[in-house]
Amino acid sequence: MATAEPATKGRREQILDATLRVIGRGGREAVTHRAVAEEAGVPLGSTTYYFDSRDDLVGQALEHVAAQEVDRYARLGEDLRNVKSGRALADRLISELVAAAEDRVAYIAEYELWLEAGRRADLREAAQSWCNAEQYAVAAAMEKLGSSDPRADASLVVATLDGLGERVLAREEDPAAAAKEFRPELRRLIERLVG
Repeated sequence: MATAEPATKGRREQILDATLRVIGRGGREAVTHRAVAEEAGVPLGSTTYYFDSRDDLVGQALEHVAAQEVDRYARLGEDLRNVKSGRALADRLISELVAAAEDRVAYIAEYELWLEAGRRADLREAAQSWCNAEQYAVAAAMEKLGSSDPRADASLVVATLDGLGERVLAREEDPAAAAKEFRPELRRLIERLVG
């Protein structure tokens, strides 16, 4: 029985990851059990075994990616506490944006899932946990750099990053190149907040 649980967890995560790719390429409306099963390379019965409906697939995909992002931001927060200047913090955060933008399909899926959380109250807790983790990671760095109000300043920085991410996605050019273009703007913001 102990070996069946990891296999089950692996199959479920495989389906959730495939759901994110389907969303990233075609939007929420592209999610069907058939499309996800094909993307995941699993039998159709596997998707219906784990997920009752398209809404269930989409909802659990948001919860899945949110949990991954909460863990990632916890690790990132440790790294951000070691930055020595506002400029270095901005550069590190832009590097994170560039890394996210390089996988355009996954990045689009994240935005699609945020929108879904806006429509569905049952998903807001997962979305808020994700947001809180990001803000906490940035706030800890802002505090160490001398911010007079780290929580408020982190909120401004995170909102700016979200807005820059939307601008990156709206461009025809390479998203990573577009994200790098915004480095001076983020530097200016952070340096003013901690300066």
